[in-house]
This record gives sequence, structure tokens and C-alpha cells, in this order.
Amino acid sequence: MRFRYPCVGLSTALIEKTSAMMYLEEYVNILNWKMDSMILDIGCGDGSLTSNIFKEIIPNCKTMIGCDISEDMIRFANEHYASERVNFTTLNIEGDLPDQLREHFHHVISFFALHWCLRQETAFQNIYDILRDDGSCFGIVVGKTSLYDAYRTLAKTEKWKPWVIDVEKYISPYHDSQDSLKEMQQLLGKIRFTTTKLEHKKIFHEYENLEKLKGGIMSVVPFKIPDELHEDFFKDLSQEMQMFDTKKYNYKKSTDDFVFNVQILVLYVEKKL
Repeated sequence: MRFRYPCVGLSTALIEKTSAMMYLEEYVNILNWKMDSMILDIGCGDGSLTSNIFKEIIPNCKTMIGCDISEDMIRFANEHYASERVNFTTLNIEGDLPDQLREHFHHVISFFALHWCLRQETAFQNIYDILRDDGSCFGIVVGKTSLYDAYRTLAKTEKWKPWVIDVEKYISPYHDSQDSLKEMQQLLGKIRFTTTKLEHKKIFHEYENLEKLKGGIMSVVPFKIPDELHEDFFKDLSQEMQMFDTKKYNYKKSTDDFVFNVQILVLYVEKKL
């Protein structure tokens, strides 16, 4: 079982960790975690966030399983974060759903992962089928970000096009949407989810210095840039992001101020009879 999620290094980006924990706390009153529940975390990365959520947010759940496409990440997660009630596996949420997973989990969570799925309807239909009756899914899906615009620009340059390839597969399906909220609402309704919460949020993640900004951004870049070109690539990438942030999105701060801007969709949906 493999979850389609590019391996971008054995780490989970800081912006993903902090945002996930923040929104879990913000929406705690509507999440309705069931006692002794079984929970699936889709796109778990290195497993650190899954482990933190289990310890800090839902310690009373029965079992928590993290899944990801990368066998390296799953191996790392099992070696460093698995326990008696937390473990990790590979799973393709866009593929054929194994029968043993149907109606298996009480809750599904997913943070900054589902936008990797090119087949959004298949992914969310599988989530629906994974859930038990009255189960729920809480997730953060990336919408728009200047990072994607910068990918497209660099992919057209002679300098970077040998490495910045297959760009569109790494861009959220909601990045170009004129109304991503409506688009997501229609998709969820088609699958028969009951939507309890669906809204836009903007994240302005500020880093302490340039090196930490570089680490944060490069940790989510999926392209295999040679080590000796990392500095040059980040310079060009951040300059493009700065331009799009100020001219396209009208943000007051961007990479020059050590800020990474991302627009997201936050959703909480339930499987009702």
C-alpha cells in the first residue's frame, strides 16, 4: 500500500507542524474525538507530527496510524516514533482501497498532503470509504502560494529547467481556482460528506533569519537540485516568490522579511447515515 506523496527529505516542515497543531487546538470544540477511536493520519512524513498529535491532542485514542508514499519516511517513522499504539505504513489514497481498510477508522486527519493528489475525487472518496459511520475527517489542504508561481517561472528558464521538471504534478489543484472554496464544497457534497467546517485561511509563517527561511522552503521543494546549486536555486526561487507575493497577492511581507505565505483550505467533514 503506497500513499502518493513525494519524498522531499526525512523531515516534516516546521510550517506544517506548527500550523497543524494550531488548527487542531483552534477547532478542538467541533472535532468530537471518540474515546478509544482508531485514527489515520494521511501524509505523515517522518512521523514526528503524528506522534506529537497522539501525545498532546488525542492521547485517549486506541490506535493511531500514519501513512505516506515514501518507504524511507515510513521506515524512519517506525524506527523513531512507533509505539504500542502508534505505527506507520504506506498507503495510496488515490489507488484501489484495500478491503480491510473500508469502514475501519473513526477519524482521518491530513495536513499539507492531500494537495499532492492529482485525482482529488478518488482521494476523498477513499477517505469516505475508510471512515466508519459518523466518522470524521479534519484536514488542511494547500491552495495558493507564490512558491508554485515561482516553480513555473524557473521551469521556463534555461538555467533551471534541467532540474525543475514535471512542475504541474507538484502544484495544488486549487492554486489556479477562481473559487476553491466552492470547488471543494461541490466535491465533498458529491461524495456525500456532511460539511461542518470549510474555510480559507492565510498563513504568514515568519522565520528568525534567512537560513531558517531557506531551510523551511527547501524542505518542501520536490526537485532534485544538486547540492552545489542549492544556494543559487534558493536565491532565484525566493526572488520570484517575493515578486509574486507583492505584485500578485499584495502581501506586505515576503521572503525579504523571512516570511513564507500560504493560502490554505481547512475542512472538517463527517460521514453521516
